[in-house]
Amino acid sequence: VVVVQNASVLELKKALRRHVQLRQARQGGGQHLSWGAGPGGKYIWRTYHLTYAGEKLADDRKKLREYGIRNRDEVSFIKKLRK
Repeated sequence: VVVVQNASVLELKKALRRHVQLRQARQGGGQHLSWGAGPGGKYIWRTYHLTYAGEKLADDRKKLREYGIRNRDEVSFIKKLRK
């Protein structure tokens, strides 16, 4: 996904959501994913963390560059552990 150079973690999450939704639409629908609060379904951001270089991108307001993320870097989804 592409985000502006000064993007926050929240902006990255929104871009990921758009990317996945567009990809599913192009592939003819598929499984519905619930990305936020609301009744029923999976809550992606409640179930997974975004990580970069082993660090959780926990603060939605923080800029990606503050985590050291640059062009062409990869972030990962990691499943949250149950408490």
